[in-house]
Amino acid sequence: MAGRFEMGGVAAAVTVAVIWGLSFVAASVVLTTLSPVLLATVRFVIASALFLPVILRELRLGSKPAFSDLKDMASLGLLSISVYFWLQYTGVKHAGAGVSSILVVGFIPILTGVASSLLLGEALSRWKAVGSAAGFVGVALITLPKVTGVDLDAGFLFGVGCLLGNAVCWSLYSTLSRRLMQRTGRPLHVTAYVTVFGTLALLPMSLSSDWAALRLLSQGQWISVLYLAVVCSGGGYLLWNYALSRLESVRAAVWLYLEPVAAFMGEALLLGVVPDALTAGGGLLIMAGAVVTYAAKK
Repeated sequence: MAGRFEMGGVAAAVTVAVIWGLSFVAASVVLTTLSPVLLATVRFVIASALFLPVILRELRLGSKPAFSDLKDMASLGLLSISVYFWLQYTGVKHAGAGVSSILVVGFIPILTGVASSLLLGEALSRWKAVGSAAGFVGVALITLPKVTGVDLDAGFLFGVGCLLGNAVCWSLYSTLSRRLMQRTGRPLHVTAYVTVFGTLALLPMSLSSDWAALRLLSQGQWISVLYLAVVCSGGGYLLWNYALSRLESVRAAVWLYLEPVAAFMGEALLLGVVPDALTAGGGLLIMAGAVVTYAAKK
C-alpha cells in the first residue's frame, strides 16, 4: 500500500519534470519581446484565472483556511512565484537557457535535501546524497558542452546570481510546501491560494514594465505563454504539490534532474536533433541518480 502511495508521487514528479523541462525554451521565446517580470505576471494572471473558481467555490461552501495557513500560503506564493520567476526569467535572459538549466535544475535537489534536513528533520542519508550528486553530474554532462564560450561579462554574472537565488527559493518552497501538505493534505487547495497570492505580489512589480508590448507578441509566442500558464503553472504546480504530499522533499526534488533530459528528448522528437553520446550518457546518469535517491532508506 505504501509503495503504491509513493509511486503516485513519483509519477507526478516525473510528469512535472517533463512539463517544466520544456518551459525554459518557451520562456526564452517570449523573453525576446517581454520583460522577465511582465512575462511572469501575464503567465500567472492566466493561471490565477484557472484557480480562482476553486477558492470561490470553497468560500461559498463555508470552507475558510486558518489564518496560519493563509500566512504560509502567502509566503509560499512569494517564494515560488513572484520572487522565483523574477529571478529565473532574469537569469535566463542574461545567462542563457543552458546555464540556467545547470544552476536551477542542478542545484535544487541538493539544496532541497539540505533544507528538508534542517527544517523538517528529513534525514539526508549517504545514498540520497550520492544519488543527488550523480544527477548533478549528469546535468553537467548534458549542458556544459553546450554553453562553452559564454561571455563572462557583468550581465552574465548577474544572471548567474539570480539563478542561484532562484534555486534557493525553490528549495525552501518545496520544503515548506511539504510541511503544509502534511498539515492540510489538500494539494489543489494549496496550489490555488499560492498561485493567487503570488500573482497579487507580481502585479505591483510589473508596473514598471511596458504592458503595450503584449500587442507585439506573435501567435507562436502566445502559444508559449499559454503553455507556461496553463500547463506549467496550472498542471505543473498542482502535480508538484501532489508529489510533495506523498514523498519526502529530496526524494521528489531529485526527479527534477529529468528536466534537461525531457528538453533534449523534445528537441529530438520535434526538431529531429539527435542527442550525442555525452548527452545520452548524462541522461542515463541522471536517471540512475534519481532511482538511487528514491530507493534510499529514509
